[in-house]
Parts: sequence; C-alpha cells; structure tokens
Amino acid sequence: MSAMIPDEDVFYVVGLLQAASSQNVQVESVNEAIIRFCKDSGIKIKQYLMHFTRKEDWVEHFGSKWGAFSKRKDLFDPKKLLSPGQVIF
Repeated sequence: MSAMIPDEDVFYVVGLLQAASSQNVQVESVNEAIIRFCKDSGIKIKQYLMHFTRKEDWVEHFGSKWGAFSKRKDLFDPKKLLSPGQVIF
C-alpha cells in the first residue's frame, strides 16, 4: 500500500463525507466538480481511493516520486501480480 502526499512543507487532509441514495446519485459529479475546481485554481491535491484508468493519471498522481515508485514495483513485484485492477503498470 502506498500513499502520496503533496510536495509541500504543510498540507491538510480534507474529508468530504457524502451520502447517496437512489434519489440522489450526484456524489460522483460533485466529486468531479471539486477536483476540476482544484486543478483549475492551481490547488495541489492528492486523492485517496481514486479511480484512475490510465497510466498517465497515475504518473501525474505520483509526480516526482513516480520513478522511485516504479522501481520499487519492479523490485518487489517483478511479474506485476499485485494490484492488477488498478491499471498502474
């Protein structure tokens, strides 16, 4: 398990707890709007439990630490057996 934090001296963890019912399925669109606002405003964010589907998104998520993360994956999971559903490698 790996967790990313921003390349900052100080950072904040913000949790937005939302509930969805069969009548209110707007949670994903609200999350996407928040992420889009942060990116458009230049606010550096890291998502927890993100659902990236492209390697490029993972590379952006890990940023300058992608190289080290990738090397560790090669070292400890050379056959890429662990976490295949995350489409990182």
